[in-house]
Amino acid sequence: MTRRPPPDPSPAPGRRAAAAWWRSPWPWLLLTLPPALLGWWLAGGAPARQIPIRVGILHSLSGPSAARERALVDAETLAIDDINRAGGLLGRRVERIVADGASDPATFAKRAERLIREDKVDVLVGCSTASTRRAVVPTVESAEHLLVFPARHEGFDDSPAVVSLGPLPNQQLGPALAWCRRVLSASRFFLVGADDSWSRGAAAYASDQLAAGDASLVGDEVVPNAGGDMTAVTSRIIAAEPDVVCCLLGAEGAGQLLRRLREAGFGTADLPVLLLSVNEEDLRAMPRDDVTGAYVAATCFQGAVGDAERPAVRDGARDIALSFRRAYGADRAVSEQAITAYESIRLWAEAVRSAGTADVAAVRAAIRRQTLASLEGIVAIDPTTQHAWRNIAVGRVRPDGLVDRVWADNAPTRPVPFPATRSRAEWTRFFAAMERARAGRRDGLGADRDDASPRALPGAPAPGGAP
Repeated sequence: MTRRPPPDPSPAPGRRAAAAWWRSPWPWLLLTLPPALLGWWLAGGAPARQIPIRVGILHSLSGPSAARERALVDAETLAIDDINRAGGLLGRRVERIVADGASDPATFAKRAERLIREDKVDVLVGCSTASTRRAVVPTVESAEHLLVFPARHEGFDDSPAVVSLGPLPNQQLGPALAWCRRVLSASRFFLVGADDSWSRGAAAYASDQLAAGDASLVGDEVVPNAGGDMTAVTSRIIAAEPDVVCCLLGAEGAGQLLRRLREAGFGTADLPVLLLSVNEEDLRAMPRDDVTGAYVAATCFQGAVGDAERPAVRDGARDIALSFRRAYGADRAVSEQAITAYESIRLWAEAVRSAGTADVAAVRAAIRRQTLASLEGIVAIDPTTQHAWRNIAVGRVRPDGLVDRVWADNAPTRPVPFPATRSRAEWTRFFAAMERARAGRRDGLGADRDDASPRALPGAPAPGGAP
């Protein structure tokens, strides 16, 4: 009898395949993966493009500097709003976090620390004075972060963590002095400034520049109380018989000086006055009889917005002016400083786009070669100094408080934080000595004269002397 083979204990092929399919982990993974991904997204693991890019805006919203710096906050806020209306950066919304430096360098340093360490901002934009900028720099450097500084400053420092857009003395005062000598045939200059780093640094630069040419600084005065009585200063100016008065004071002091000169019979038609720290927003608030006819040196003027010679730049500038009026009122003037603050945000945003990320290290590398179209022309960051190449213009104040441009550079001027008239070490020592002297005067120590009286600017000749 033939013996049959024992039955095969393994299942049929179809059943084997079915059993293998159900024993495989893949179907369970396919069933559970979508809910797991959804849970991860809801728990905070959203794609990076959903997380906002954070900008820390650090200016004085209280204290003596608040009136000047609020315009910068307005401009930076407007720039961020414009970016978000256009779709944001890299598909992400830009979020601003505003901190008040309270016009105090120590407070600026603390606020910068908090913005970087706690608020995790991707960039700091802010400060407007030498003391606040220098107070913030150590914090920014230690965190290997980035500060975009929008204001004009005196120079004598640079940092790999800071990009500066405002003009230096060699970019503003230097071309303005050359224009005065060429167009106004000026050879005798008188400087009036405040007891601050900008005035004293600019005066030292001017003294060196005039000494190198056929011109002289016939007088220089510091006014400790910039809005105080200008009677004594006016008398010294008249006695020195200058061809041009260079005024480094802000709006209040400049207004007092112009009024005293006019009352003494020296209006702007009789004695040209060049304003270097007053913007169009300031001018519109000053008495027209005092300021009409004065000259202003700046990177751009709102009155030149309609300049048909540069239509591509003109259109961009008009957009800024219109945006300001829509946001802040029909009578709002757009000052040079506000435009530079607006450009600071735009320049950083272009660096983010170039880098393809908001990562600070990548943006720091990208911003060093960044350029930007502006009202004055092309603004470019100098990769060596990380200051902006700037154009300068001279304008004359018209009766409505705006400024008509009468001259402009043909090309931007390279930034030189340490002018060649002295070595870097000499400028560093000069600035340190200047700051020590200012601190002594604030504390009532080491003042060579009573603080209520004007003092000669350091680095410049004695009043009435040759440079």
